[in-house]
Amino acid sequence: MTTLTIKNAKDFANDFINAQTARDTITSLLTTSYNAHLEGDSKATKFIIAFWGEVAKDKKALATLRSLFNRITKKANKEKGISEKACTVKDGKIQEVTPRVKTGKGGSGDGEGETAENGSSVETIKVDNRAKYKLAMRQLESMLSAEKDEKKAEALDVALNLLASQCA
Repeated sequence: MTTLTIKNAKDFANDFINAQTARDTITSLLTTSYNAHLEGDSKATKFIIAFWGEVAKDKKALATLRSLFNRITKKANKEKGISEKACTVKDGKIQEVTPRVKTGKGGSGDGEGETAENGSSVETIKVDNRAKYKLAMRQLESMLSAEKDEKKAEALDVALNLLASQCA
């Protein structure tokens, strides 16, 4: 373990500041280059792919870059009306991320006309939509656990119950 001294604290604080400055610079560069890539600039595309290739030499750094690039590209794609999906670099190309699809226990999810507990008909959702609903459910659960207002909490609970039937 590092010795806890004032000098070390200052040194690490400076390292932290420099790291944040580097992250801000990289974010700006990737945002600019991805927007240029969308406009057909092949130099920007080559820059992103080369940068990705160098960072890929370190697994932890690549994980951080993947997360950053996902946020940048998803935002840019959404703003330009291209897609709701994020992008990644794979096989030397910039391409949309293929979301992971998890299927629930039991059943393939291809049944139709099932009946809910309250007797109403439930239309089964395709697997890709089910994954979106599960993600939305997790977000709503998070919001519900943090909500202090009773009426808002009740509304979130109702929404969760409605979504639950779609995710089953």
